[in-house]
Amino acid sequence: MPTRRRSVSIGLKMTGVSVLSALLALALGSSESAARNATEDALRYLPCPEPATIHPCVCTVDEDHSMDMDCSLVQSEDQLARIFSSDIPFTRFRRLVIMNNRNLMALRSGDLGVASFETIFIQGGILEEVLAQTLANSYSSATHIDLNDNRVLDFPFLELPLFTSLRSLKLSMNWLSEFPTLQSSVLQHVELDKNSFDRIPADGFTFLTNVETISLSNNHLQMILPGTFLDLPFLRELHLDNNQLSYISPGTIAEFKGGLLDLKENSLTVLDEEVFRPFVQGGTTVALNGNPLRCGCDIAWLVVNGAFVDLISDGTTCSDGEFLADLDPSIFLDLC
Repeated sequence: MPTRRRSVSIGLKMTGVSVLSALLALALGSSESAARNATEDALRYLPCPEPATIHPCVCTVDEDHSMDMDCSLVQSEDQLARIFSSDIPFTRFRRLVIMNNRNLMALRSGDLGVASFETIFIQGGILEEVLAQTLANSYSSATHIDLNDNRVLDFPFLELPLFTSLRSLKLSMNWLSEFPTLQSSVLQHVELDKNSFDRIPADGFTFLTNVETISLSNNHLQMILPGTFLDLPFLRELHLDNNQLSYISPGTIAEFKGGLLDLKENSLTVLDEEVFRPFVQGGTTVALNGNPLRCGCDIAWLVVNGAFVDLISDGTTCSDGEFLADLDPSIFLDLC
């Protein structure tokens, strides 16, 4: 009997040791896991700045270490300046995003510190001014600047030649009342829709030697001066829709091939063959919906050529509502 109790005692001791070992191992494993998680948490924001330092801006980073800074919730210009003057160990960002902010009225020189950005999206706010040299640190890095849907009255257009990588500039739905000076050898896409221009200087695009797309929809343009859209060898899309144009003069727009000339919702009554034939002959689509076209002999050259008619936007009508595509070519052949 004593031997049996001793065996039981030894067994209980062994069981206790095993349990203790298991608990110890579990504790050590938990500690290691906690330490590992803490380390991961500490590194999670790199290369972003510490979240508390830049609050209410939020920095995110992807697997390629590209950083985006969202400052949509900033409450003032001074707060934005304080954030970008704080400790930011890595200053090369991919994006700056400020969406639907009703506090920022100006971007001042120094407000973005030494940070640089590839794309700048500031939309849906009350921004009125981007002052000189505000974006100086992004002269070489910025590829896209999008300030659509604000109240911009003042932008440093004279600095455009300094942006050596800028491909797209969007300033639609703003309060620009005069057409700006535009000069860039790299800019490809310009959007200035829904401002308040009533005229474009003849040399307004002369110095955009690489431009491919120009959009000036929904302004107050009543005429285009001869020479305005000449000498633009890479132009493929020109949007002049929703203006007040009643006539396009010869020598105003140089033909381009295989693109889009958008003249919807204007006041055009005639289609001068000298102006429009080169476009359709080169395969460019011409959008003319919403114009009070007279549909007389001035369009005979167009109506008698089915291939040309196919390049006029669907739904284009004459002033009496008849679809241009339904006009009888024989009438024009007999009478014009």
